[in-house]
Amino acid sequence: MTEVPTAPTTPADLARWAFWVPFRRMLKPSYMRVIRTLHEGWRAQYLTARNGRPLMMDELQRSFGALFTEEGYQALVRDAYRIAWRVHLEELMLGKLTPDTVGQFMRMDGREHLDDALSQGRGVVWVYPHAGAIMMMLAWLSLNGYEYTQYAARGLAPEEVAKDHPELLASNRWREAVRDAREKNEDRLPAKFLTLQTSARVLYRRLAENEIVGIAYDGRIGTRWEPVDYLERTALLNPGPYRLACSTGALVVPAFCHTPPDGPAVCEVGAPLEPGKDWRALMKRVLKIEQAWIRRWPEEYGIWLLHARIRNDIDDHPLFIDQAEDDRHKRWLHT
Repeated sequence: MTEVPTAPTTPADLARWAFWVPFRRMLKPSYMRVIRTLHEGWRAQYLTARNGRPLMMDELQRSFGALFTEEGYQALVRDAYRIAWRVHLEELMLGKLTPDTVGQFMRMDGREHLDDALSQGRGVVWVYPHAGAIMMMLAWLSLNGYEYTQYAARGLAPEEVAKDHPELLASNRWREAVRDAREKNEDRLPAKFLTLQTSARVLYRRLAENEIVGIAYDGRIGTRWEPVDYLERTALLNPGPYRLACSTGALVVPAFCHTPPDGPAVCEVGAPLEPGKDWRALMKRVLKIEQAWIRRWPEEYGIWLLHARIRNDIDDHPLFIDQAEDDRHKRWLHT
């Protein structure tokens, strides 16, 4: 068996380890004045992201076209890095938060929509994009008494994938220590975590018990992909959340996180959607709601667009097919 390549240690690896491990030990939710001062640290990350900035700008321009001027797009890139730094900084509080302190970092607008959905007793499929403070959203829900199960990929990349793409996915002791620290902090929350290797029967049980199952609709792990019109481009998105809702009768509640310059991050909660029997129609309804939020706060989506762009050659389902580096994605395009 071929061993997974070990990535050489870089200054960035050591900086991430220092941030997520020893630096985290120093901060507490009660240090809000210090945390707000540290929000300004985004400028250093922005200045060092010399390769990422032009790629992110290209992705934003492809997704939003003439909606912004050149100067407007440059401002969006700066805001995207500002938000990403703040989100990660405040994620250091995961595992230290309580029901009394989580409100300092997250506000839920439209909570009544979620409560209305749960009152019907059929469970909730909670769908959202990789935008803003999604881990703090999860913390708020679980610490406020909601039975929440997060369904997502966790851990390092599978060995076979890491072997094929060592330039992106090879690991080392520092990267493994960061991943371990982050997941241990997440595991201190009352939320439950299920990986994509979990049987679908477990998700059915969670919904049958009137719990919330959270799924990021733009995640890149899965076994089936649907071409859809998304941000004026053709995207390959996983139909899993919609098929799950249609097969169980669980209501779908769309959500979106954004990060005002002042005050806590905000999670917008949409009105619950009846799933019906047509998962494609349901998917279209959800994406219409989510795209309206993304167009209102495009800076929240910049980091995920960049992440997907950098990794678009790892598999046969790039987020957007206009960035596919070969023809493998065509297997998902229906005629």
